[in-house]
Amino acid sequence: MGIQIIVKATSVSEIERALGEIASECEIFPIDAESWGVSIPGKLINVIGEDGIRASLSKLVHFDLWAGVWVNPR
Repeated sequence: MGIQIIVKATSVSEIERALGEIASECEIFPIDAESWGVSIPGKLINVIGEDGIRASLSKLVHFDLWAGVWVNPR
């Protein structure tokens, strides 16, 4: 199962920098001027691990759709 989140960012490049090499494997799409949807496929999570994915996401303000909470950068 993948991870679906909403990210607060001014540009897609900000998200791509935070995700690093895995960004090209993720679906990133605009929601509004400063909100982006990010879908991270399960196959990527299986390779990198959920902790690795969460570490990349920790650089961004994001809303975890499963947990139902906003998470601030560390």
